[in-house]
Amino acid sequence: MFRRAGTFLAGFVIGSTSALAAEPPAADRAAVEAVVAEFVRAFDAGDAKAVAALFTEGARIETEGSPPIEGREAIERRFAERFGEGLGQTIVVKTECLRFLGADAAVEEGSAAITTPSGPEGEPAEVVRYKYTAAYVRKDGRWLQDSIHDYPAAPDAEKTPRERLAELGWLIGEWIDEDDAARVHTACEWADGGAFLVRKYRVEVDRKDVMTGLQRIGWDPRLKQFRSWTFDSEGGFSEAAWSHEPGGDRWVVKTTGVLSDGRTVSATNIVTRLGRDVLTWASVDRTLGDRALPDAETITLVRRPPQPAPVTSNQPASPRGTQP
Repeated sequence: MFRRAGTFLAGFVIGSTSALAAEPPAADRAAVEAVVAEFVRAFDAGDAKAVAALFTEGARIETEGSPPIEGREAIERRFAERFGEGLGQTIVVKTECLRFLGADAAVEEGSAAITTPSGPEGEPAEVVRYKYTAAYVRKDGRWLQDSIHDYPAAPDAEKTPRERLAELGWLIGEWIDEDDAARVHTACEWADGGAFLVRKYRVEVDRKDVMTGLQRIGWDPRLKQFRSWTFDSEGGFSEAAWSHEPGGDRWVVKTTGVLSDGRTVSATNIVTRLGRDVLTWASVDRTLGDRALPDAETITLVRRPPQPAPVTSNQPASPRGTQP
């Protein structure tokens, strides 16, 4: 896992706070924001050259516990090394203060986080949070990063919804369970800029849809736990509270709901992760109105692999195929 994630915080700056004196020109603030947007794009793409292009020739990055990195070329090499590890990391940033120091300099302070998704062997997602100070200068009419100093944030630093939901990031993707008569298909993706996870599901019997639905999963800051809201194609709906042992792969989902005919239902659903690409779903302690129901049959869902990219008519297919 990436233990010295602080190096990547070099680009975490965004302008949305007040200046020392007069408000800086809107164009300058927009230019700094554009640097941030380009850094995020380059970081997510694993493009070390594009990241380095956002720094001055003599830029310096200081991370507590690591030797300083000096110069644009050294910064590019450092990012290339880390991107080469193929960890698929993502970033989140929160600005706390941005100050323009005259016409050609700015200083920004804030907090940032780097999320490493779940590993191939089922390791839990890892989130590393840092505080940082970034200095900007205008060179030949262009705003660039000139120095960065970052250091670990306090353990109780505030997390964003996406950071919280990183624990459930392994749900992202398409999952299928099927036999000769029935098929269950679910697809999960980020929504609202990472504030929620949205799962869509479809149940087929004899190749006909018998039910579809949508589930939205989010973090409840008051109860300090994950909650979900589900709506099905028959007009029923439910809400649930999610819990699990820290670092564990078994999630307990306490659910209550109402059917389209007004009857109440409840259940304890148990979602268990078996490695990266397999999970099981069980439903116990079920009720319908004032009647107890037997436990449901446990189903096993398998992650669907990515589909090959389509080959255009004017380009020959690769003998080994093309992955998206």
